[in-house]
Amino acid sequence: MGKTAWINDVTTDGLTRLCLVTAVEIEFKTASGLLIESSFEDEAQMRVCRGRFGDRQVTVLKSEMGAFGFAERLAAHLADNQYDALIVAGLAGALDPKLKTGDAIVFNLCYNERTNAVGSISREKQLSREENASIACDPNLSRFITETLQASGLSCIRGAGVTVDHIVNRARDKISLGIRFNALAVDMETYDILAVCAGSGLTAAALRVVLDEADSDLPDFNRALKPDGQMSKWQIASAMMISPFVSMRFLFSLRRVVESLHVNLKAILNAKDGFR
Repeated sequence: MGKTAWINDVTTDGLTRLCLVTAVEIEFKTASGLLIESSFEDEAQMRVCRGRFGDRQVTVLKSEMGAFGFAERLAAHLADNQYDALIVAGLAGALDPKLKTGDAIVFNLCYNERTNAVGSISREKQLSREENASIACDPNLSRFITETLQASGLSCIRGAGVTVDHIVNRARDKISLGIRFNALAVDMETYDILAVCAGSGLTAAALRVVLDEADSDLPDFNRALKPDGQMSKWQIASAMMISPFVSMRFLFSLRRVVESLHVNLKAILNAKDGFR
């Protein structure tokens, strides 16, 4: 499976200080909207929300899509703030045709398919899945998340993810990526975030909710993606006008997926056993 870094393997007891990392605004708003007594600030070009959920202190960070340059900011943040665990939480593209919009995926590990990722390996060594770098999520935290969701009546599946440096908008490319890595989902941030946590010795896991199914195309949002990870609204509109049917399906799915992310995160934050 290639070189795998295991993130600090500890029990899930005592998770009273939790950090959630999101990428885009809709994920950030969904996570921060669950908190009370929340406050917002900008910290070193990073949007931060601090608040409470029950007895837990929760901090939500926004990395921007692709998390370009976020690794350094996150490492500095973790050096100045103490957490019991970190969960990467957000949306993803499905790589397995059996997965449907709204399905929750808890990563076992995440492969790196980015040439500029933290801990990335040379392109020459990225010719096969066996030679790709990967980072495993904390198995106890991943299991806790899975069991918590199942106990709440929510379905989820455990499996591998892949982090890439662009939006995979074509169905055939998603299918191919899934076969190559034997992975369930693709995103643009998880690997770098897990790499920073591994370097900091912080327990970490990843929860992703399927936005676009493996056999469905997306509008070409890559044309709207800026170097800092933000999206140009004009370019988004242009991309959606080029593919109106695909865009309507995307917008229809988005609301349902945000609701799924909200419900899954709420169940995790509301869990009693293991979080005290």
